[in-house]
Amino acid sequence: MIAGVILCHLLLTTPIIFKTLEEEEASRFLRAIFPRYYMLIFLLSLPALSILYFQDSVLTWWLGFNLSVHALVGLIGIPITNAAKDRGWNRVFSFSHGVSVYCTIVILALSIIQFFLLID
Repeated sequence: MIAGVILCHLLLTTPIIFKTLEEEEASRFLRAIFPRYYMLIFLLSLPALSILYFQDSVLTWWLGFNLSVHALVGLIGIPITNAAKDRGWNRVFSFSHGVSVYCTIVILALSIIQFFLLID
């Protein structure tokens, strides 16, 4: 489910936003959607994490834990990213946005790895 949320956001939502909305409108929309995006991923990861905790494999629990932590880091980083953008702190914005992109990539990779480990 988590991989589906990310892929839907990356392949459908984001390209349409930048093609159809002006920069100011896109910014307002993204500021509204990203906290919900990371919160959804974090909330989806919690039941999975609790189930994985009771599995025999430490690896699957470790993957689930990292997925949850990266979702939480992405969620916590949103106010920092927004504040840096508003204040014109380009280096801070670039760094915090990079952390957000990194978290999304890690979450996607970990959720795909977990899927293949669990179907085995």
